[in-house]
Amino acid sequence: MRPDQKNAYVSMLCGGDAYVPGAEALGRSLAATKTPYPKVLLVTSDVTEASRAVLAGQGWQIREVAPIPNPHPDRGLLFARFGNTFTKLRVWGLTDFDKVVFLDADTIVVQNVDDLFARPAFAAAPDFFVPDRFNSGVMVLDPSAETYAAIMKALQGSLSYDGGDQGFLNEFFTNWYAMPVGNRLPAGYNMHHFILQFLVAHPSLRPMAKEARIIHYTLQKPWLTPTLAGGSELWWKVYYGIHPEAEQPWHRSIHALEDWSFDRLVGALIG
Repeated sequence: MRPDQKNAYVSMLCGGDAYVPGAEALGRSLAATKTPYPKVLLVTSDVTEASRAVLAGQGWQIREVAPIPNPHPDRGLLFARFGNTFTKLRVWGLTDFDKVVFLDADTIVVQNVDDLFARPAFAAAPDFFVPDRFNSGVMVLDPSAETYAAIMKALQGSLSYDGGDQGFLNEFFTNWYAMPVGNRLPAGYNMHHFILQFLVAHPSLRPMAKEARIIHYTLQKPWLTPTLAGGSELWWKVYYGIHPEAEQPWHRSIHALEDWSFDRLVGALIG
């Protein structure tokens, strides 16, 4: 890492205020790591002024960006929310930064990850379901006008296996899996919440849970639905650190029960 290098953590909100609690928890978790780097939040015009004010008060630098529509809306989406995610590509346009660590708003950081700024770009962690593809929820990149222009040009004739940005970016960075090891992040830098819960629930695997640095709530978002796929208690602990007024005495028991239910289900399946 150059001593004069300008770095930032970046996340994004689009499609309204539904993911505001996620951004709040992510910001809180980053602050807890004592990172010296700024937190930049890209927002589209449909994110309300009230939410922007709350997030700015929590340390996010708010930057409004124009949405990037899905170039192929007629193709099937793995999840409906993937229809908005192409706006994430705006991150390559943040050329006032030398290095960016992009984090989806459904992630939380549980250990300091400033070492990611020393990684070569482009860097990402493998996706759980298809390990020779990367998951775009955590990415290390160098903003560049040239790369941004190339991405936008490629978008018009793109393919996307999931209908969203991740499928497209895997086509754009098609050689990611063959890149040097520094470009492939260990799984702990983008650990799916259900994987973390599986590790924690089994004594022989529990030491591996300590490798988790960033938890990614890929299947269920704790603030939107009951989280029966693990990691509920951990996320709510971070969120209640910002909003203690939202916590009731019985809440932690409910979140612990959600995680316990997942543990029992997995135990039954593999037992």
